[in-house]
Amino acid sequence: MNTSKGASDVLKRTSDFLRSGLVKEQPAWYKPVAYHPPKQAQHKIIRPEKFSKLRKLSVPSKSGDLYKTRLTPDDLKLDILKPQNLRFLEDKIRNVFYQQHPWELADPKSLIENEHIIDNKNQNWSHMRQLTKKLDGESVVQRTLYLVQNEKLNLMQAYEKAKYEYYRLKIEEETDMNVTREEHEMFGAVYDKTVVEQGFDKETEVIKKWKVRALEETQVLEARLSNMSSDLGGEKDTQAPDEDTLFNDLEDAESGEPTQ
Repeated sequence: MNTSKGASDVLKRTSDFLRSGLVKEQPAWYKPVAYHPPKQAQHKIIRPEKFSKLRKLSVPSKSGDLYKTRLTPDDLKLDILKPQNLRFLEDKIRNVFYQQHPWELADPKSLIENEHIIDNKNQNWSHMRQLTKKLDGESVVQRTLYLVQNEKLNLMQAYEKAKYEYYRLKIEEETDMNVTREEHEMFGAVYDKTVVEQGFDKETEVIKKWKVRALEETQVLEARLSNMSSDLGGEKDTQAPDEDTLFNDLEDAESGEPTQ
């Protein structure tokens, strides 16, 4: 008996096991489930849009001179019983924004920022700036959705409008921060170097040491090459015959006299 076929009807199968003696004692869940049986069978439901694919596979099809009566493993790799992927418009807008602005991903974000406002009920997205939320990519997403739903703009127009509002507010924030820093420095405030500036300083020190070492090694290499070239030139000068000797050899060859 194949137990996988009746796996959903647990109560009936357990009763059969008790009656036949395969199970000696009633399980603790037997009576509660018998008094309160499940109202519907927990079977997987095939979505209607997948019926056409399933029907094509179930009907034998002719292939050449033979009929196809079995399904191959490739035919069974359909997502008939798989759950559908959840797709949200917000995710598409986020992907576009962060692909265009990858440096915005470097902005530190706390995981509990949206703990009390995750449903955005306390925020009015008729304007970009929010008092309880800092300006980031999520502001562009929510502002775009508001423009699409309330001002009846298409998605591209709403996204472009929200993006340029974000640019304007971001420039204002950076300008205010720079002005505030200059004012503090004017009154004697001293700011430590950032982590990036400290990294640049360490990198500059290493590059200076490497430059001095590279110059020394280059001078040593040039000296070795000059010594090798001078040695090769001296050997060639000693081995090369004199011009007078060459002419004498030619004259002797013409006259037929042997060279001494």
